[in-house]
Amino acid sequence: MTDTDKRAYMVGDVHVFPGGVRAPVKVALADAATAGGVAAIANPFGAAAYITRIVVSVTTVATAAATIDAGVAADDETLSDDLIDGLDVNAATGLFDNIVNAGTNGKALQPWGASEYVTISEASGDVSDLEGYVYIHATPQ
Repeated sequence: MTDTDKRAYMVGDVHVFPGGVRAPVKVALADAATAGGVAAIANPFGAAAYITRIVVSVTTVATAAATIDAGVAADDETLSDDLIDGLDVNAATGLFDNIVNAGTNGKALQPWGASEYVTISEASGDVSDLEGYVYIHATPQ
C-alpha cells in the first residue's frame, strides 16, 4: 500500500478512508417550519445508495412541543417520513436514530436515488430554536 492509498479523499461531500470506509454525511439542523426546512441533503454520491442509518443529534430542544419527520424525497421541499416518523424534539436533547426511534413509518434501511434528497421537516408543533446535527450513513450501490 502506498502513502496515497492511506489517505482519505472526498467523493462529493463524503470523506472516503482507506479500505473504502465512508464517514457519515453531517449537516446542521435548522429551525424552519417548511417541508425540508430542518434539513435537506442531496445525495452526494452521484449514484443510488442505501441509507443504513440516520442519526439526529438534538443539542438544543425546540422551545415548544414539536415533532420532526425524516425521509427520502424527490426534492428538497417535500416532507417524507420513511426513515423517522414523529420524533419529539421538545422532550430531550440526545441522539435519536431510525433504528430505535423510527416511529410508525420509519424504516431501518431505505434506498436513496442518485437525484433524491433526505429531508427533515417539522411534522407538528413549532421547531423554533431547535439545534443539532443529522448524520447520514449510506452505502452507494
